[in-house]
Amino acid sequence: MTSIAVALFLIVASVSPNTTLRQKPAKWEAISDGILAELGKSHRESSDPYAVKTAGISVDRTNGDVYLLANNIGICKSSDQGQTFRLVSGDAVSGRFETSGGLNIDPSGGRLMCFSIYGASGFSSDGGKTWSTSTLGHLDFGAVDWSDSGKVLLAICHESGGKLVFSQDRGKTWSTVGKDHWGVGLFDRKTLLTSDIQGRGIQRSVDGGLTWTNVCNEPLAAPVMAVFNRTGYWLGENGLLTSNDSGRSWRLAGPLPKGASLGPLFGRDARHIVVGATEGIFESSDAGKSWKLLAPLAPDIPILKAGRYATYGWDPIHNIVYASQMAKPAYRLVLDRD
Repeated sequence: MTSIAVALFLIVASVSPNTTLRQKPAKWEAISDGILAELGKSHRESSDPYAVKTAGISVDRTNGDVYLLANNIGICKSSDQGQTFRLVSGDAVSGRFETSGGLNIDPSGGRLMCFSIYGASGFSSDGGKTWSTSTLGHLDFGAVDWSDSGKVLLAICHESGGKLVFSQDRGKTWSTVGKDHWGVGLFDRKTLLTSDIQGRGIQRSVDGGLTWTNVCNEPLAAPVMAVFNRTGYWLGENGLLTSNDSGRSWRLAGPLPKGASLGPLFGRDARHIVVGATEGIFESSDAGKSWKLLAPLAPDIPILKAGRYATYGWDPIHNIVYASQMAKPAYRLVLDRD
């Protein structure tokens, strides 16, 4: 029996007793009406029914700042827990997100990259104060080497048959490094991770995408690998996959709630994790060994297979969950503290 197989056996045996449902009494509230009304004074509403209202949301875990994509307009920021927003990206970002991997924020705070479709993708290194626009847009989702240079991007082009593209200068120039791919991850400027177009297994490159080696056969459930304190985390169909050797080897660290395909999102440390799953937003305080329900899903924003459409953000400082999806309002759920 391989180490992965042994871990899988232990995980399957422990999912039910370790997964606890906890319903919070709070209610979801729409938070995008005000900023959309304000932007409507200077931006004509699109005739495309998929390019209206909002299209993505994420949170800087270090300070609780919220970044919201006003669909087909740009990134809006809130520093008061979603009470008010203002447009901060100008024309540098537009379009929309159709996956949970479209808005990627540095786990250490301050920096963010927007991988947009049907519009401009853009990067900010200072919390939205200044922006640079990528020369390549129409990107489904992407990874950034946050723990290294913060300049290297790996992304999947939208409706391209899984074209994998690579930039070493924050989107000024791009090269194609493969086709028939789906997931993406970066440990550093040269260590790239991806999967086949069906999300089957993990392939690794240590030469910037020139050659690839299969390093894991586990099927993936989320489009983007997360790196926290130099450990890689990837939601797999059979559990939470982790690697602490830059992707050379992977292990199943624990079970996941049914249908988990969004995240992981990190709280105060590597043991404090949140994921989005079919039955709600789940929280772990033991590095993914057990889970409890943190919040129900927002109205009409389901968690679907492969991280499609829905975006959720989590503010671990103020204990707030946010939600957005293209052509729908953005929501906030303020949770009671335990």
